[in-house]
Amino acid sequence: RSEKVQSSFVGIRKNDLTGAEMKGTEAHVTLRIVSELISATRDAAGTVIDGDPDTVAEVKDVWTFARDTRSRDPNWRLVATEAED
Repeated sequence: RSEKVQSSFVGIRKNDLTGAEMKGTEAHVTLRIVSELISATRDAAGTVIDGDPDTVAEVKDVWTFARDTRSRDPNWRLVATEAED
């Protein structure tokens, strides 16, 4: 179909901690993230067929991160994402 998606991340407007729990030795934290994106899909001729390359859209997501509390590694890994309804 030769379609191209162009997306630009503008920034994060807000993030809130919405949950935290332990699952065995693994800590899980859940964040609600409100970000701003610009996105447009163009067909092979360059015509915009979805989105708007000149409009910033608000996107609301829920991300969950996990970390084994026994590990010396301080990094958290992303274990789930979903769009907020």
